[in-house]
Amino acid sequence: MAGRRNVDARLFSRNDLTADTFSLRLWLAEPIERPIPGQFVMIRPAGGLQPFWRRAFSVAGFESDGHGVWVDLMIKIAGPGTRAWHEVPAGTAIDLLGPLGSGFPVERARGRLALVAGGIGLPPLLYAIPELGRRGIRWDLYLGAATESQLINLDRCTELASQNGGRVIVATDDGSAGEPGLVTHVLERHIKAGERYDGVWSCGPMVMLRALALSVGRRDLKAYVALEERMACGLGVCLGCVVPAAGGGHLRVCREGPVIEASSIDWSRL
Repeated sequence: MAGRRNVDARLFSRNDLTADTFSLRLWLAEPIERPIPGQFVMIRPAGGLQPFWRRAFSVAGFESDGHGVWVDLMIKIAGPGTRAWHEVPAGTAIDLLGPLGSGFPVERARGRLALVAGGIGLPPLLYAIPELGRRGIRWDLYLGAATESQLINLDRCTELASQNGGRVIVATDDGSAGEPGLVTHVLERHIKAGERYDGVWSCGPMVMLRALALSVGRRDLKAYVALEERMACGLGVCLGCVVPAAGGGHLRVCREGPVIEASSIDWSRL
């Protein structure tokens, strides 16, 4: 796991992606270790005690240049806490802790991967794609959403696909764009039709990840899933983000995860 740091940052810009999803670009005053795709940072406005706990967000992009370090995040408005980040003005000082957790096994990736993103599960996979391209790893991205208006960064995904020889397969629950049905069902249809993959990486709602784990498990495909859980400390101390482990016990999403091999989780207890 990469070393974590607490650094001062500032909100550089914010852009709306959909009606309820937006991106943040943060400028960091000090360098941090380059995050592994799948790792996350925890942020809160500097000064004051509201909110008391930082919020955890997957890294969607990372750059280091002569002007500093830049971290990109994507946020879906789900309540007062995430809505507040949509209202924070540019230039706001931010406390950032990271990078945290475990990432996808980029260095061990081989062959051809199926990347499966459900809704706001796209960011860690979007961040992983350029690194996979540099390593010569082929991939197809299965991009799922409830409806066409909730698809995130489709143009950017398509651009990356054209650069790296991958494909973007869109799935919407209501059939308004791409193939109709749940993204996990669309992946299963493609595999049944003859698509061959050497592994599956995924991020999205827990119900989607459970369905994916059961599906690929029947095909003896190794899958890694990036779990989305609420976190208080991000350091494995508070035990507020545990999931049941296969064989008994529990895994801390912030420490053993958020990226965990799907077979290591006891999905029947979730």
